[in-house]
Amino acid sequence: MEHALTFECRTCGGRHAGLPAFHFGGPAQLGLVPPGEFPARVELTDDGCVLDLDGRHFFARGQLEIPIRGTGDRFTWSVWVSLSERSFARYAELFRDAGRPAGESFFGWLCNAVPGYPDTMFLKTALHVRAHPERPRVELEPTDHPLAVDQREGIGRERAIALAERLLHADDGPGG
Repeated sequence: MEHALTFECRTCGGRHAGLPAFHFGGPAQLGLVPPGEFPARVELTDDGCVLDLDGRHFFARGQLEIPIRGTGDRFTWSVWVSLSERSFARYAELFRDAGRPAGESFFGWLCNAVPGYPDTMFLKTALHVRAHPERPRVELEPTDHPLAVDQREGIGRERAIALAERLLHADDGPGG
């Protein structure tokens, strides 16, 4: 599949076609669990997390997509949102169903600090179930937060490239 967005990376000099999705390994709250207690207090899969921190907390992974104006591409963040226990149980039931219909949604809170934006922790979200095998879509509440604005209005090509370069080479040098 050919992508509308191709660019020469100013960091590595390589030519990139399309944008990779950037993934968080889990909700930020995982950092509150002492390493020695992780196995007893955390149930983590690629798509869900149950965390014991003064009670049980429930999280699901979804795709927060930012349209790139003038292209068919989207800048995708694979993020974690917190859900109520009831919502998580229903989400898990749907997620296991290969014949699940798209359309059901759940209220949640964003639980990752998204690079390149001011504090994104606990922005209000809706987690929208999509047909199998797609991960759910994360929609931010329409506020004036820059990430919510970018999700609604899209970002320009140069902003997308700058974000991609920063993340693709996060470990390459000072401040990486």
